[in-house]
Amino acid sequence: MLLERLTAFRLRCRALLHRRRLERDLDEELAFHHAMRAEQCGEDPAARAAARRQFGNATRIRETCRDLWTFPTGEGLWQDLRYAVRTLANTPTFTLVAVLSLALGIGANIALFSLMDVMLLRTLPVENPQQLVEFARAGADATMTNLPYQVFEFLGRDHDALSDLFAIRSANPAFQTSGPPRLTRAHEVSGSYFPALGVRPLLGRTISPDDDRTAAANRVAVLSHAFWSVQFGQDPSALGAAVRLSGERYTIIGIMPPEFFGVDRAAVPDLWVPLSVNPDPGEVWILGRLRPGLSAASAQARLDPLFRQALQSQSAGFQHASQHDRDAFLAQRLLVNPAAAGTSTVRWTYWDYSATLKILLGLTGLVLLIACANLANLLIARSAARSRELGIRLALGAGRWRLVRQLMTENLLLALFGGALGLLVAGWAHPLMVGFLTRDPLRVALDFRLDYRLLAFGVALSVATGLLFGLLPSLRATRAGISGSIRHAGRPGSPAHRPWARILLAVQIGLSMILLVGAGLFARSLRNLGSADLGLRRDNLLLLSVQPAAAESEARRQFYQELIRRVSALAGVQSVALAGDAVFGNGGWNQTVWIESQSPPAKDAKVSMNLTGPGFFATTGIPLLAGREFGEGDHETAPRTALVNQTFARRFFGTRNPIGQHFGDLGPSSTGRYEIVGIVGDAKYGSIREKLRPMVFYPLWQSPPRASLEVHVRTRTDPAALIPALRREVQAIDGEALLGEIRNLPGVVRAQLRQDRMIAALAGFFALLALALSAIGIYGVLAYRVARQSAEIGVRLALGAQRSDVLWLIMKETLFLLAAGAAIGVPSALAAARLLRSLLFGLAPSDPLTLACAVTVLFAAGALAGIFPALRAMSVEPTVALRAE
Repeated sequence: MLLERLTAFRLRCRALLHRRRLERDLDEELAFHHAMRAEQCGEDPAARAAARRQFGNATRIRETCRDLWTFPTGEGLWQDLRYAVRTLANTPTFTLVAVLSLALGIGANIALFSLMDVMLLRTLPVENPQQLVEFARAGADATMTNLPYQVFEFLGRDHDALSDLFAIRSANPAFQTSGPPRLTRAHEVSGSYFPALGVRPLLGRTISPDDDRTAAANRVAVLSHAFWSVQFGQDPSALGAAVRLSGERYTIIGIMPPEFFGVDRAAVPDLWVPLSVNPDPGEVWILGRLRPGLSAASAQARLDPLFRQALQSQSAGFQHASQHDRDAFLAQRLLVNPAAAGTSTVRWTYWDYSATLKILLGLTGLVLLIACANLANLLIARSAARSRELGIRLALGAGRWRLVRQLMTENLLLALFGGALGLLVAGWAHPLMVGFLTRDPLRVALDFRLDYRLLAFGVALSVATGLLFGLLPSLRATRAGISGSIRHAGRPGSPAHRPWARILLAVQIGLSMILLVGAGLFARSLRNLGSADLGLRRDNLLLLSVQPAAAESEARRQFYQELIRRVSALAGVQSVALAGDAVFGNGGWNQTVWIESQSPPAKDAKVSMNLTGPGFFATTGIPLLAGREFGEGDHETAPRTALVNQTFARRFFGTRNPIGQHFGDLGPSSTGRYEIVGIVGDAKYGSIREKLRPMVFYPLWQSPPRASLEVHVRTRTDPAALIPALRREVQAIDGEALLGEIRNLPGVVRAQLRQDRMIAALAGFFALLALALSAIGIYGVLAYRVARQSAEIGVRLALGAQRSDVLWLIMKETLFLLAAGAAIGVPSALAAARLLRSLLFGLAPSDPLTLACAVTVLFAAGALAGIFPALRAMSVEPTVALRAE
């Protein structure tokens, strides 16, 4: 049996190559048999007719013979495909609308999948990435990947679970060749970093364990391909060049290939330097390579004792911490997570702790469903127009499932065309989504790559879409009997007027309502964010980060004092102040303080803190409510003082006056360390969305000056006009000082609202697209009904109906469809809006104004779509309609 099948398969394959010769031979064979029978019957017509009947249908004989030397299923599919191409080509408008609708829906979903693919699935371009693991620590409140450097040292003692171990620390040194310094992103890596990853440089060599020794005579650096291209124009002579990083001399020893970006897709470095350049690394990322055959869970069990030993070695640093903080630190657990796709930073940043991609996923999914519902409706109406054709094909012997296959071939072909165009849309939309997610797309490795996973997803989504929008219309179109299909084609009882079309259209309108409500909520939330009270003056305030080249405290102090003097003297400057962190920067630093209470023990509290110079609150516009601001007298030898905000005062002192009260930051015994000398108003320090929090401000000059400080400049005129003068003054004082980006506060606020604006814009775009598709659906169904019922309308008019009655007849159905869609969409929108609660600002998910506006827009668009078919129905002439019928 198997041999016979193989022989038949071989003969059929050979027949594919000689199809014309076989057809010619078959025609000659049939002609020979006809001639033989004609010769045997002579000239008798009756005998010849009887011989032809006895011989049988020549066409059927041809088909039977072809089945023997072809693949019948493949042949049928090929015929269906050719017929589908001709059918779609004969209706270019329908085909174009369908393909474009699908391309937008499928393309948006492919672009989103490409982002998910690169974040969660695509492996690092290193040797054996499946063996890589990342170490993290799990506490009671959070999981963190930043581990004390001592953990790296203790884990390195194990040689059974890990074949390699390496550490990474992020830094932002000032890079300088011959021109002014520029801020860069560097990764300080252990000497085992490049050997463990198994990557080779494009030029030169990589950092070795010998380079990472503390006593290394020469500091070295390896550049990324992108940084080498920008900074040196891909000049090979950069290899061996001497550069300065934060004032220290380094030698460039290697250039990495363009595909290598490190292990963190969310933070692509410009260069790599040895970890030993930092005498106190503090906290680092730790990754390793498992030995073959060992699972991450087994490695975690083996390494956990070493992790706990490392924590115990750090417990001495908690002498000023509370017992609760000390116990929480020692109770942390070691986690060993797979890192084939890189560190978990990109996943945490854009997926686990962010709802942005999830919102995009919901938006694109809804748009695709709306496009499918719209096309299903158009196909139902189209099948009614083809009912006579389908009835005739059934009468000629075609089976129902044969016709379903033919119709599904057309639908799948539409979906595949839409998917192919969707790939182009995805290639265009991917960088837009990356730009939507991150402020600097060049700092992330989220590139679009057309690989097998993306192609497989695109094909699978296209096929699923074709089945989703095409199966129901195909089954409905072939359900009617032969006589019914021919006799009732296009009449009110035809499939176009059955409930399925209305149900699909109501569902489509309901889905559009969800998008309209979501777009309205995002738009109103964005408006509230833009007009929110920040607690400070946002106009005419410039922010700039300055880092002098000097390393000595006194030299830094003189630099900043001279900078304040020079900038204050500039025309148009109202006031100048320094701070450790800028308003709307990082939001200050977290700190535990102990509040002096009337009865022991002292209360410990979690607060935020900042270092501020004289005039800071007047410059930023944060009101001083009581007491005094810092002055020149608050220096290193003066009594330690502090200012607190209203939230701090209310939370820890209640109705008591906090001025003159004390607190400390070095444990319960330090409660008298600082005296509160003033209260300032509550303000937003890091983000518009942040809740008011207790804040402490310390005098800037009561501690050694930090390497980098934030300068706040309040201007009387346009702040942009002062930027060149500010740059000149900084360079005049210190030509090697690192000057960061000069920002104005309104621009910083707008940058913080970037994602909110993009979400609102995308939601609005998708809502308008859904509304347009729904309007097209309403117009298509009603226009088709008017065209098919023109005779009925003509009879109504002939019998005395008013044209206004005909108008109301069509508009009544329009309003019914809109009401049905609203009945589906409003509860669904309210349920979906609850999922958006964390993204909204200043309004509830069930905001009545937003809901009312969405319903109004939906009914207005639907009525506009329905009025044109209604006006066409009014213009029907009874005599013309009846004569055509």
